[in-house]
Amino acid sequence: MEERKMKRKSPRPSANQAAPPITVRNSGRTFGIATGTHSHQKTKFRRGARDKPKLQSQLSNQAATTQHSFLTDVSDVQEMEKGLLSLLNDFHSGKLQAFGNECSIDQMEHVREMQEKLARLHFDLNAEVDDMPEDQRKLACDTNMDKLLLNLEELSSSIQKLNLADNQDTPRSSSNI
Repeated sequence: MEERKMKRKSPRPSANQAAPPITVRNSGRTFGIATGTHSHQKTKFRRGARDKPKLQSQLSNQAATTQHSFLTDVSDVQEMEKGLLSLLNDFHSGKLQAFGNECSIDQMEHVREMQEKLARLHFDLNAEVDDMPEDQRKLACDTNMDKLLLNLEELSSSIQKLNLADNQDTPRSSSNI
């Protein structure tokens, strides 16, 4: 029992240090004998493990410098900042135009509202039909389909107006040739 305690308390070589070789003298010659192949393999592994973090840190340092090289020039950063501030001002003033000069954010919001209205109508009409008896469902489904198609045609024409406004603002290079 005491031997076990002594073995537990006895200092062991740390994982970072290799075990010292045992030297045996035989007829005037000195031979270094390793304590076994197992510890020899561990030291090889540890050496490789030490080299990897150094290599990885060198590679990551190189990647970090090349990755962010575009941010080193102060004039470029100031130019980007001015452009973003201008874009923000245009956004707040309502000058942004996604589909040319004729199309504003208000028109696009109107199209979005029409899409949402159509989706709500579809779900509401479907809920009404589910509560109906079987004989009235067919007639209700037909009238609901007509309502949905009418709203879909309105939505389609609004989207088409946006597209036409965009095409009219774009200069045609084929007609200039």
